[in-house]
Amino acid sequence: MAANGLQDQDWLEVAFNYVIWKARISCLLDEYNLKTYVNSVVVVLVDPDPLKKYKTEMEKAKRLILD
Repeated sequence: MAANGLQDQDWLEVAFNYVIWKARISCLLDEYNLKTYVNSVVVVLVDPDPLKKYKTEMEKAKRLILD
């Protein structure tokens, strides 16, 4: 089992397991409060603090999806 909670058979390899993969990724993104970054347009402020948070959260979401 991978560190992020997905098992080998849960990886997106071909189209037939997309529904299962999507459900697992959706749950992981919910768990880390990152679903907003993939389901909607996120307004990014120019202020350094919100921008830094946005970049950090987006990187976490990408890492979860790619792992």
